[in-house]
Amino acid sequence: MMLVPQCWECRTAVTEPDGRETLVSERLLSEELRERLAADGWEVTPGNPRVNRVPTDSLGGDRLHCPACLARHQAAAGAAQRRLDADLARPRTRTVDRSARLGAGWALTQREGDAERHRWLVEHQGTVRGMVYRYKRVNGTFSSGWEARHLLGTDFCRREAPAACAYLPNNSSLWRSRDLAAWGVATSPPHHAPRPDWATCTRKES
Repeated sequence: MMLVPQCWECRTAVTEPDGRETLVSERLLSEELRERLAADGWEVTPGNPRVNRVPTDSLGGDRLHCPACLARHQAAAGAAQRRLDADLARPRTRTVDRSARLGAGWALTQREGDAERHRWLVEHQGTVRGMVYRYKRVNGTFSSGWEARHLLGTDFCRREAPAACAYLPNNSSLWRSRDLAAWGVATSPPHHAPRPDWATCTRKES
């Protein structure tokens, strides 16, 4: 049985220099073909021989992305970065220095509209590292627990709370206070980390 390597997304077929579709006997491609595809602008993610159970196994075989799909991804990533940069560049309406708790250069800032959402940006020396905000319930009210998100690329990813800092037992999604959530963004503490020395009591922070 012969197979035609294709783009994982749009199913564009790999072709020979003369325009004929490339035929292979298995989805784990040869190094020679991988190198040719890379030279032609394809992205090749090699498969795992340990997972590749049969020659036609689509899970263990190589994954290919054609130049057109890669260009779309690059354009989308660029647009997302520009939107994020514009949003984070909005003027600050409030700044709270948190060097004493988080370390030199750390601060919490708000832009227009953030106060109503109980949301703060976590910044280090003027660069946004993440954000913290009170959890909003389905009914529209705000919990006393805080969510922490660290900035990774163009996404704000959840930072889980250590047990000692969690708002509720056996629930790492919410932090006890705003500053503890910001501390989580700043320090990336492991799950077993103790509460910092300054966090001796829980206080509502808006």
